[in-house]
Amino acid sequence: MALAIIQVTLFAIPLGFTIPLVLVVVICKTLLGIEATSPDIELSRTLRWALYGGLTLDVAAGTPLGAHALALLLAVFVVAVATHRLHAERPFIPLLAMLVSALIYEITLALLTQPGQIEWRSYTQMVLLPALLVALISTLPTFFLLRIASLSRL
Repeated sequence: MALAIIQVTLFAIPLGFTIPLVLVVVICKTLLGIEATSPDIELSRTLRWALYGGLTLDVAAGTPLGAHALALLLAVFVVAVATHRLHAERPFIPLLAMLVSALIYEITLALLTQPGQIEWRSYTQMVLLPALLVALISTLPTFFLLRIASLSRL
């Protein structure tokens, strides 16, 4: 929940976008959890992080309750299913996972929060592409920091 509050309050960048901190952390934790000794337990923890973080984002950002939570849960589920047999050590795996999950997250949010019909061309240029870029930039540092933290606990 603290990550969501930090995302909404502290990580706004000048053009009005925020770093999707909760999305980046839960996707990185999903990838790291797949390689853990008990991946089922790690995945359930990550799903709880996504649920609580999403609900907190909804409350803090004033979006419909459950929109962020559903988008995060869907993104985590897709990444967990798609990467359950891959080794996330290579840098392109977290980047590819973030690309797919950010697309799922942003499109789900658009469908749940935008009233009426969505103009996809302008939405892609004004929201989707900048959000993807910000998520991709923050992925590798977050992934390797979480990996170092998880290795130091062992």
